[in-house]
Amino acid sequence: MHSRDQNETANVQTEEKTAMKRRTVLAGILPLLQSGQWLDRLLLVNQGEVIEKRLLGITDEGTTEIAVLDSDGPTVSNEHEELLGQAPGEITTETANSLRETYDDLRFHTTVSHHGTSLNIFGRTGTIEYQTSRALYSGMAVGDHMSFQTSLLERDTIISLSCITSERESLQRRCPVGVEDPTAER
Repeated sequence: MHSRDQNETANVQTEEKTAMKRRTVLAGILPLLQSGQWLDRLLLVNQGEVIEKRLLGITDEGTTEIAVLDSDGPTVSNEHEELLGQAPGEITTETANSLRETYDDLRFHTTVSHHGTSLNIFGRTGTIEYQTSRALYSGMAVGDHMSFQTSLLERDTIISLSCITSERESLQRRCPVGVEDPTAER
């Protein structure tokens, strides 16, 4: 009986040591996981309102402003009014291909007024013009509020949208954005 009690006591002590090791490991890892979420919130989210969109055509002779959209509405160069029609802010693949017959390169720019409501170590502040893809350019409108990511190598290039909404109060870190391929045609 005495050896049975000793075995049971030894088993209980082993289980307690194992549980203690688990708690120690969790106590060490949990703060790291929580700080990772905290850092994610602080470092990786840019938020702002789209205040202007510009479509530029580039040739050897220079740069042409094909379309500008801002709070006053769209302005389209006379030469491209018929092609761009009533939707100069949504450039289809066909429209882009047609414009590429005239221009060597197309550049899609959007100007964002950053929201300054949260601490953002690597996030941007103020009003900044970004280059983006045709798909992202077409997926956002002047007045939209968005959460987005920029390229690590080219900070003035938006590479993806996390959330887009018409009201600032509805803006979240992540939500459906409706842009299937954000890198489609620069």
